[in-house]
Amino acid sequence: MKRPQRNLFVIMAAMAAVYSIMTRLPWQAAAALGGAALLALAGLALWGRDYLVARRRLRRREWLEAVEGFQRFERKASKGGWRWASVLLHLSIYSFDGVAIARNGVGQALIGAGQLDRAVTWLRSALQRDPQYPVPYVNLAVVAAMRRDETNARRELSRAVELGYSAADARRILHRALLEAKTDQGGRND
Repeated sequence: MKRPQRNLFVIMAAMAAVYSIMTRLPWQAAAALGGAALLALAGLALWGRDYLVARRRLRRREWLEAVEGFQRFERKASKGGWRWASVLLHLSIYSFDGVAIARNGVGQALIGAGQLDRAVTWLRSALQRDPQYPVPYVNLAVVAAMRRDETNARRELSRAVELGYSAADARRILHRALLEAKTDQGGRND
């Protein structure tokens, strides 16, 4: 079983356990526990606000603002006992390490901003933190494709697939990245 499947199993098992416990409790206790859980999630959302805002800015293509948010979240997630809490914030099947996920987010935003060398540094940093995290390999493949290095792009994506990333998604991403790389900024095909 590859890591993403194992992580998905852990997430689903935890959800099933919570459901099982909640349905066996008297309704008053279940309501109190549910209310406490909602308060804890609200607190977690406040603590992880930088991550959530950075994700939104990434979707809006506000690259440098996303970088700042991911970096702030990385500093928070690196400190003390909050590391476990960041797992609940992002629930990624690829990694439970919030710092690695934040570093990948910085790299992804820097790719969007066209700062490829800085992006590679952040993506490699994410892999140093969590070498089994396949998503930075996907982003490294995109960088290689943007640099018109098809061999390295394929190698990075192969590594991501070995670690559990979807082969179909990897092929789609590689095809799109290579196609975009063939079109220069003037809109002319090489």
